[in-house]
Amino acid sequence: MQKMQLRSLWGKGFIFYAISVLTITVQFFFYLINSPRLSVMDVGGWFFYVTAACSHAALWAFIPYAVSMMVALIVRHSKAAAMVHVILVTLLNALAYIDGSVYSLYKFHINGFVLNLLLGEGNSEIFTFSPWLYLKMAGVLLGVFAVNTLLRLLAGRCYDRFHRCGFWPALSVLILFALFSNLYHAYAAVMQKPSVIRSASCLPYYFPLTATRLMIKLGVVSSEDVIKMNFKNKKQTTDLNYPVHSLEHRGHSTSKNVVLITIDSWNYRAFNPDVMPCITHFADSCSNFTSHLSSSNGTRGSIFGLFFSLSSIYWSDFELSGIQPLLIEELLAQNYRIGIYPSATLVSPPFAKILFSKVPNLRTHTPGETVYDRDCRITTDYLQSLDTLGSGTQPFFSFLFYDLAHGIELSKDKLYRFKPTWEFADYMKLDNNIDPTPFLNLYYNCMAEVDSLAGCVLQKLAEKKLLDNTLVIITGDHGQEFNENHKNYWGHGSNYSPVQTHIPFLLYDPGKPSHMYRHVTTHYDFVPTLMTEVLGVTSPPSDYSMGHLLTDTCSRNWHVVGDYLDYAFIVDNHTILEKQPSGCIEISDSLLNPLEDYKIDTRKLNEAILSINRFYK
Repeated sequence: MQKMQLRSLWGKGFIFYAISVLTITVQFFFYLINSPRLSVMDVGGWFFYVTAACSHAALWAFIPYAVSMMVALIVRHSKAAAMVHVILVTLLNALAYIDGSVYSLYKFHINGFVLNLLLGEGNSEIFTFSPWLYLKMAGVLLGVFAVNTLLRLLAGRCYDRFHRCGFWPALSVLILFALFSNLYHAYAAVMQKPSVIRSASCLPYYFPLTATRLMIKLGVVSSEDVIKMNFKNKKQTTDLNYPVHSLEHRGHSTSKNVVLITIDSWNYRAFNPDVMPCITHFADSCSNFTSHLSSSNGTRGSIFGLFFSLSSIYWSDFELSGIQPLLIEELLAQNYRIGIYPSATLVSPPFAKILFSKVPNLRTHTPGETVYDRDCRITTDYLQSLDTLGSGTQPFFSFLFYDLAHGIELSKDKLYRFKPTWEFADYMKLDNNIDPTPFLNLYYNCMAEVDSLAGCVLQKLAEKKLLDNTLVIITGDHGQEFNENHKNYWGHGSNYSPVQTHIPFLLYDPGKPSHMYRHVTTHYDFVPTLMTEVLGVTSPPSDYSMGHLLTDTCSRNWHVVGDYLDYAFIVDNHTILEKQPSGCIEISDSLLNPLEDYKIDTRKLNEAILSINRFYK
């Protein structure tokens, strides 16, 4: 193909590329128009969405353009390259339409789970397509192909007549749009502008810039302003339907006190008398839920799930809406004294805003040079508070969050219980062949110290006779892996195997005998149990949670763990159906071995997805 012909094809193709950017942008507009998020839009939000949709469509449309140019270079036939360009743009338009339909139904974009629903075995149980519908779809597709063919011819005529493609002006506009939308999103993320943050999620697999630290460093906003904004929890226009119905109550609640002790990164193997004698002894008087699953494999999603009884898929929507956990709302309404004792900061992740912004005199930081110092400090402070808590008629709710097992850091003089042990967590040494014992012993030494501190709390509760009228819950946020699966995984946040999601859960309820419950329970069950048995809420848990009462033996199959981008369903025998950030789905057993022949029950998968999204309007 001569150089002049190639240049002409490049120019005609670019004009058609610019036209296809516009057609895809129009389709992206319908994503927003057909969503409840339209109600939060303002002028700034529209400027952002116009520029973001256009620049994002430019990335989509570039693929057909690039492929057509490659075809031109390989086969050296201009009409073949043009036809490939038209076909690929038509398929791209069809993909945008299908994804928009999926988004309006499921509130997220096409991913592995959705593809399984559409194409997998049993899809006829969910989607019923008549022959006439197939014909209609084929007709629409042919119509779109015809329109794109005409647009491609029009692009060629424009180039032949004016002998220019407007490459540099168009490219400059797209670059400016991309820069503006990303920079404005970074600013809006700091300033908590819902019109920008909410509308961004309408665009499929769009990941705009966030730069809170840079904004603070440049002086756009101060760190103090960020913290203040975190507590401006005025309820905004929202597309949430939470709770589904207003809560109903019986005549009076029990007014029992509640103490929630949570240990960050609790490996289930540490729950034994050698490592944790105080808590295991206390467990003899508790209900012990031996098959308890977290709501995530990381702190953010786990604590969100514990307090909201919802998947952290809802995180950004709840953060912007200003809606607080109903548990906290009920405790405040019933005049509970709420005390929050965090070892790590509550500012990042912003639990202070998401969970506790209405709590009076909220403690967001704990002083201390080391993790151990901070764990000791929250224990000391809480022991002092117990001298006054419970002395009157006002009930109390206390949340102690220990961080030492997450930090895995102790001074040498405390590394005596379990040997051989590392003196510090040397992550550079970790690989699939190393003996984990010294590292695990370091962790056990940390857990033993946490157990001792929690033991002091339990002992003080007993001494003050508070256990006679206090529920005590002891659990973890998520697990901690030491290569138990022999796949070179260490720590947490990397997979959804039982090592990272199965954690102890103990419930002490005065007057009730100890019991061993072996059915599956989850973090989502904590709030319904407290609301029903302590706070006198009579509404069904399905009105405000994804959980059940802890003692309810109903199936917890299709338990969702993770967050918006990377989440999984845990089904029978801890089979893991994981949707990865790329959108694909991986299926594995509890030891992370791939299950190539596993057949997903598409009907139950569809029910699970719709159930997750039921708190959207």
